[in-house]
Amino acid sequence: METVRLLEKDGLSIETLTALSYKTTLDKSLKRNLHQFDKDSLLKDVDEVISFLDNQGDLLENIAIDYRIKSEQSAHHKYDRYYPDTLTEKVFNDLLGFRSLCDSYSDILALSEEMNFRVADMTKGKSNDDGYRGVHLYFQVDHYHYPIELQYNTYYDRQFNNWLHSFLYKKGYDNSIGKRMRQEYELGNIKTDIDFEEVLKNVLSGC
Repeated sequence: METVRLLEKDGLSIETLTALSYKTTLDKSLKRNLHQFDKDSLLKDVDEVISFLDNQGDLLENIAIDYRIKSEQSAHHKYDRYYPDTLTEKVFNDLLGFRSLCDSYSDILALSEEMNFRVADMTKGKSNDDGYRGVHLYFQVDHYHYPIELQYNTYYDRQFNNWLHSFLYKKGYDNSIGKRMRQEYELGNIKTDIDFEEVLKNVLSGC
């Protein structure tokens, strides 16, 4: 019941997530490492997932939260980045991703026991902390279907995450910079994007 309430808040449901789930045509469980698939066949399958999702406008337009369908180029880059020994379903776990806001993470974390859901708890940071905070929920019909990602952030964390994305993401900075910026944010030293840029300059210069 808690799952239903949580999803319905954003215009989602188990039925909708199931309808948006794509079953691989490769007759292999996605709970296999990348090297266990023929590269061309797997990437063709991934491209077909993206094409399928691009044609789900009727379903997606009725959902209240932001969503993003990963581009073929970005998906192929992930393959190259994680080859050879990463589970395929973990590499391609965000071909479709939703973003939602929450007042607290407790309800989201409670879904770790729910069937078809996996929870990635980043409320205290990633294993290699880059400042990001949130909880990612992954819905997966079974290991022959590609997962769907649902990102949850509190308003407080979303604001900082947005600044991370704007000013640090894919800029080549070490993760320790994001971690330090998070510390400055929690100290109350960053309240606007201008503050973020100023503090970032100081952090990068070693001040």
